[in-house]
Amino acid sequence: MSPLISRLIRYTLLILVATVSFWFSPAPLTEHEYCGTYLHLNSFAGFTANCDGFEFMESARYPSRLLAPRAVRQSRPLYVLLGTSVGYPASWALRGLEAGGLLPSAVVAKLPAKYQPLLGFYIGYVLLNFGLLLGAMLLLRHLYYRLTAGRGQPLVLAALLVFPVSNQVTKAFFWTVHQQMFTLLVPLALLWLALQLRERARWRTALPILALLGGGLALLYGSFVLVLPVLLYGLWLKRPETSTPKLLEQALGLIILFTLPTLLWIGLLKLRGVAYYNHEAETYQQLVWLRGLWQQPLPSFLTQVGANLARFGATLPAIAPFLAATLVAGWWLRTAKPRQPPVPIELPGLLGLLGGFLAALGYYQERLTFALVPLLLLVVALALARRPPGRCGTVLLLAAALGWHVWQVLSYGPFS
Repeated sequence: MSPLISRLIRYTLLILVATVSFWFSPAPLTEHEYCGTYLHLNSFAGFTANCDGFEFMESARYPSRLLAPRAVRQSRPLYVLLGTSVGYPASWALRGLEAGGLLPSAVVAKLPAKYQPLLGFYIGYVLLNFGLLLGAMLLLRHLYYRLTAGRGQPLVLAALLVFPVSNQVTKAFFWTVHQQMFTLLVPLALLWLALQLRERARWRTALPILALLGGGLALLYGSFVLVLPVLLYGLWLKRPETSTPKLLEQALGLIILFTLPTLLWIGLLKLRGVAYYNHEAETYQQLVWLRGLWQQPLPSFLTQVGANLARFGATLPAIAPFLAATLVAGWWLRTAKPRQPPVPIELPGLLGLLGGFLAALGYYQERLTFALVPLLLLVVALALARRPPGRCGTVLLLAAALGWHVWQVLSYGPFS
């Protein structure tokens, strides 16, 4: 068996063990604590089907819904189309199983009526959740050994991998239809891209293509807009061989190419006589609240900034253990000698970029702030590579990871 296949099997088992165990977490006491439907698998196990999931599944079943005025998922058309591409094959497979008697009709009949025709699309979206989480784990492993210059220890990596698999995001959203698994994948993908741009000159020559691809990803999940500043960083790396006017011209070109997929999507909607609708911006004022800088008096805007920063700060206790571990790791990195492996500038840079983006978002939830955790784990990994914990320290780290998972399972909520 190849190392890659073996790794995929191990990571799959870890995902299944961790996420299935969440079925046995305490059920919500009232319906006011979650948005959606709590599905009871039996008297002591179940999970929440998020309220956003129904619209995602219906849109995947009928993609033409995206062309309707004020369609809720109109700003995420590629994610809906991904759901279509996996949902229909899963639905056909279910019909085959039912026809062959391998799937009793009574099982489907136990589902809420509105979910029964959407079961295949639900399975398809859960498979997407699995793929995104598996991708995040593989990226974390790659970056772990890359940043530690091969000095990383497998048992330390095993402990670190528990945290992206077991947390409030996977607990509430792995078994439902939602986009929250991107919370774990996007930060790692951004770091990987930034490292590629710095270390591989041919990647910097492909910036226009990357801008188009990144702009397409922004139609998949909103946080992919951060690909643009990463690409502009890659352009900045070309400054020794490119004049400043040329760099500015190329930066403008990258911005245009990055926005082109969204502009084309808006244009297609207009051809259909439909005005583009961004549910997140209109309902939650994501980022658009920053227009107040020139639309309202400065004192009023600064008051709003202070209120938003306080709301963002209120989400930080959810990742307090990781922030504390990172502070200790930062001190460790500053005092350890020799100073190897080095801390790449891209890691703290992306932590600052992502933190600033989350603070400016205008919509604050603990699950969104958890996007900082994958990068914080890599800071800890670098510190542990500089000062290896030894056998006793490694055992303690593994015990801490296991304790974290047990606490996640036994704790009440979150449910959405």
